[in-house]
Amino acid sequence: MRRGRRALFSILLLWGLTTAGAAARGSDDPSRPASPYVHGEVLVHYAGQPGERELELPAGIGVREAVRSLRRAPSVVYANPNYRVEAAACAGPDDPGSAGVCGGWRGDQWNFLRGTPGGIDASGAWQHLRHMNRSGGRGVVVAVPDTGIAYRRSGDRFPRDPDLPGTGRFVSPKDYIDGDRLPLDKDGHGTHVASTIAQRTGNGLGLTGLAYGVRLMPIRILNRNEKGTAADVARGISFATRHGADVINLSLEFGPSVTSCNQIDGVCKALQQAAGHAVTVVAAAGNGDGPRIAYPAAVPDVLAVGATTIRGCLADYSDYGPRMNLVAPGGGADTTLDTGEQGCARKLGPDIRQYSLRSGAAAAGDFGRFGIVGLEGTSMSAAHVSAAAALVIASGVAGADPAPQAVRRRLACTATDRGVASWDRFYGWGLLNAGRATDPTVACSG
Repeated sequence: MRRGRRALFSILLLWGLTTAGAAARGSDDPSRPASPYVHGEVLVHYAGQPGERELELPAGIGVREAVRSLRRAPSVVYANPNYRVEAAACAGPDDPGSAGVCGGWRGDQWNFLRGTPGGIDASGAWQHLRHMNRSGGRGVVVAVPDTGIAYRRSGDRFPRDPDLPGTGRFVSPKDYIDGDRLPLDKDGHGTHVASTIAQRTGNGLGLTGLAYGVRLMPIRILNRNEKGTAADVARGISFATRHGADVINLSLEFGPSVTSCNQIDGVCKALQQAAGHAVTVVAAAGNGDGPRIAYPAAVPDVLAVGATTIRGCLADYSDYGPRMNLVAPGGGADTTLDTGEQGCARKLGPDIRQYSLRSGAAAAGDFGRFGIVGLEGTSMSAAHVSAAAALVIASGVAGADPAPQAVRRRLACTATDRGVASWDRFYGWGLLNAGRATDPTVACSG
């Protein structure tokens, strides 16, 4: 027996901790996989001796019991477990992105970052929801009427997107194009939108989703060419309302020939019905680079979202106008318009990247090719705001079961002001700030 072990055993006997006694009180199990310290040894510093010693424990004596006994001995300066250490891992989600390294998503998803002028502070929002035990917006349903979502397998032709949540998190599917209950994506647009909202996060694959804990309601109202009709849009909105959606994301727009609800009466009635059932509706402002908000975003009670670039500037394709509510990342180049924001001079910028169905392969009839796909547009911007709305609802910062007006007010009052002070026609109330929107210490008046 080594001298250190004999000394330790003598101390343990002196303080009444025998091998049998330790076992009777339940020693540490050496086979326990997640222990933070090494079993069977402790670190001890004896009075009058230089430094600490690594001491092996007699069989049957656990680390915690030994440490407690040793700390009572007058000759012991301190006694501690021999804690394990490892190389520092990446902070936050480990999704590797295109770089293929832990946390590499940050190199792709500038739109989610804090500190980047065009970022929305996803990490802050994730942290706030974790503290509230509503991680990722758990408990909220977001409907996505679009081209469908690659959310489940159907034979060999339609595998599921591996970076989306499991099929149990998809509720009430509906396909108005094929008239069935399998709204599978044959284009890629809907899957990309859904991925910004709810892509799995912290799973070591692909990229991240802002509201990764929500349930998604896939509704197919656009065909593989991203085209649809007012009748199907109205049906999709009504279906989502009837089946319990909390948020409806409309990453679509009618052309400039639609200038009033009189032309799309069914859509506007469906939106009124949604508002009456406390559903928050978010829609893309449009990609026409013009001074008008496209329908259905222009309908009252719908949250109209314009697009911004990595510099937080209005994107060169984004519509704008008196009904603009918010802006959010859409990617691409800055506008050349004088929006009152400094540093915006039609500089090029990255698009919005998500792990999604590859549109080129889908166009050729291959619906099983997935990877990191970049898209730009107010469709992408709307998805950010829909996800943030879900987080606000889940967090309770706008009240328990908040009305759509309360959700819109919360998102507006916590936005990062852009352009001229307060509201303006280019940026609305400002750039979405998901971190501030979900921060319970940030109060909104009114």
